[in-house]
Amino acid sequence: MKFIPVELRQTLPVFTLETRQPIGASAQCYRQFYGIDFEKRFNDLKVYMGKTHVAGFDIVVHGYIPKAAKGTVFVVHGYYDHVGIYNHLIKTLLRNRYAVMAFDLPGHGLSSGSRAAISSFRQYGPVFKRVLQLAKDHTPQPWHVVAQSTGGAIVSEYLLQFAGLEERIPFEGVVFYAPLIRPVHWFLNKRLHTVVSPFRNFVSRKFSENSNDPDFAEFIRDKDPLQPRYLSSKWVGALKQWIPYIERHVPIDFPLHIMQGKSDQTVDWQHNIPLFQRIFKGTEVTFMPNVRHHVVNELELYRRDVFARTIKYLDTFSTQPQLAIK
Repeated sequence: MKFIPVELRQTLPVFTLETRQPIGASAQCYRQFYGIDFEKRFNDLKVYMGKTHVAGFDIVVHGYIPKAAKGTVFVVHGYYDHVGIYNHLIKTLLRNRYAVMAFDLPGHGLSSGSRAAISSFRQYGPVFKRVLQLAKDHTPQPWHVVAQSTGGAIVSEYLLQFAGLEERIPFEGVVFYAPLIRPVHWFLNKRLHTVVSPFRNFVSRKFSENSNDPDFAEFIRDKDPLQPRYLSSKWVGALKQWIPYIERHVPIDFPLHIMQGKSDQTVDWQHNIPLFQRIFKGTEVTFMPNVRHHVVNELELYRRDVFARTIKYLDTFSTQPQLAIK
């Protein structure tokens, strides 16, 4: 049985952690395809999947809550991505007894919206807040975040609203993988967008070598039915509006833990990382020489190292650290 994204979303129940609802055949087919049917790997794992309507979008949300979880990690994916291809990260978090909340951004994965498009980066904020609301009172503390690329931009936007009120931030550990501010060649691409955007809403996507794992690159390019095939001019325009906002923002007293590959050819990390260190006081950065942009889907050798560092950091906020990466 195959899954059809739009039909699957329409058949999903409203997401709630208050009661467990049966997962339908189409949803189960989707989960098996991406290897996120983790109840087959872990005993006593409560699994939730549904949709929530927020900011004009139907957002598909996933919840995984293991028995005796030592905290909850909110996973925020990057541009073009979706929850299905974050299976390695989610599996590692569950194996280390962290509950996981994950969702597809608007226009990504199973969520509604024009594919890989957004009018303003500020539209992401209400979506993230809704997921936090859904988790409130139903997921174990402490709360953490792991975000990849654009996911880091979205979480940054959320954190910065607490300037001067940092004690109200609901997270303990926040980990960014290759976070976005400026992409590479930003000035050139910004000029091209100014010229092209009045005439074209989308341009064909060029699949870059953003991981050292050839199997992942092939899957994204040829086998993943949820991969957008175009770059949205509207999304680039939203990024143009957002970059000056974050680059000029006053610092806040909240440290991040950033992991950045030095072989990343997607984001301008030489420019971005010092900005994150200025804006988020006390931020720690781990540079990895051979790692490319898609950190969550790097070669297993690199991925295991990244995940081990992530778990070690998150465990500093827990009273029961037990590292399990295999």
